[in-house]
Amino acid sequence: MSNWLVSIVGYIFIWLIGFTSRIKVINNGIIENLKKEKKNFIYAFWHGRQLFLVYSHRYRQINILISQSQDGQLITNITRLFGFKSVRGSTSRGGMRALVELIHQVEKGDVLAFTPDGPQGPYREVQPGVLYVAQKTGLPIVPLTFSAKRKKILKNWDQFVVPFPFNYIIVANGNPVYVGKGDDLAAKKKELEQALNILTDETDKLLESS
Repeated sequence: MSNWLVSIVGYIFIWLIGFTSRIKVINNGIIENLKKEKKNFIYAFWHGRQLFLVYSHRYRQINILISQSQDGQLITNITRLFGFKSVRGSTSRGGMRALVELIHQVEKGDVLAFTPDGPQGPYREVQPGVLYVAQKTGLPIVPLTFSAKRKKILKNWDQFVVPFPFNYIIVANGNPVYVGKGDDLAAKKKELEQALNILTDETDKLLESS
């Protein structure tokens, strides 16, 4: 099966999930406040929690960093169908060139998006790229996640979450993390990891108790 055919199947499946599911967005006021202040920002979400965010954040002029791997090409194809733009690169291949390109996209008014533990982990460990871009641009990092009532968690390194159609899904934003020019990046790495983990785990608990 060709890469594009797999991409079309993935696109239809994600649309089916979104179209048939009840969706609740938490803390959307955080994004609205940033927009009112005319502040651009960077979304950060764990690699295993990206699938439904492609649907929930479709057609929003978001530029996402995607690896140069074969899997990355598949993700690029699917996200493009949902109106995302992409810059190809990772910590292992084309990383610095990609980060420079993302910084240029900020100047055009794009929102940026990172999976800071991607493309190969370690699991839930922030890599320096998102912190570098935030420090260079002054943009806040907004933690983002989703969870689903009915889902399959794949047994791979990122515990990738695949929600089922006809579902109840929560999309949650977290308080922004700022990285100043003189900030200790090791400390900011821990701060962002903690913010993402708390947001993700609390969102899971909300659905477990519903």
